[in-house]
Amino acid sequence: MLNQWKECLTNLIYPPRCPACGASAARRGEWCSSCLAAIWHPRMINRTAAIRSLDRCYCLTEYRGSVRRILHHLKYKGDLRYVPACQFLLGKFPWMDRLQHLDCAIPVPLEPEKEQKRGFNQTEIIFRSWAETHWRWCQGLQRVRPTPAQWHLSKGERAENMKRAFEVKGSFHAAGKQILLVDDIYTTGATLEACAKTLKQNGAAGVTGLVIASGAL
Repeated sequence: MLNQWKECLTNLIYPPRCPACGASAARRGEWCSSCLAAIWHPRMINRTAAIRSLDRCYCLTEYRGSVRRILHHLKYKGDLRYVPACQFLLGKFPWMDRLQHLDCAIPVPLEPEKEQKRGFNQTEIIFRSWAETHWRWCQGLQRVRPTPAQWHLSKGERAENMKRAFEVKGSFHAAGKQILLVDDIYTTGATLEACAKTLKQNGAAGVTGLVIASGAL
């Protein structure tokens, strides 16, 4: 009851608006129909020859326009107002029946120094509350060496950059598990592939990816 009153008061002071255009919305994080249509493109991303350990990867939107701006503000400016906008998109994932066999969800981890500086892992705050309603949430991976920023690297350089960057945490047992691996953006797939390879090397039975946005087909 108290949380409902807080939500009502917050909505009264700060009325919900579309995160892209600012039009009035029924609830916080909700996109208006025209802004949603401009970026909404749920699909399974076509794997390239370099993607061998990641069994499949689903994507919700095109990485452009308002989605690109929102994820940039969230990641690099710490603007947590945009978390509900991402969670609204997750709530519209159209193929939940294809994920019923999964055992747990794991976020792509940040470097400890980067997470400490940023104050959060954007992938965790976007996905965790949604994922926990369906599967066990596990911090199953850790970064074991720093990696340069990926944005300026070629496809081959990205894959090389991610080699041996991840390890399974000692408390997590991947053997036999079907895992959902989540991240905010899929560019070339190098990061998700490196994580999936680590999980498979530790006995995971399957690794399915899910991202908010991608420019890949």
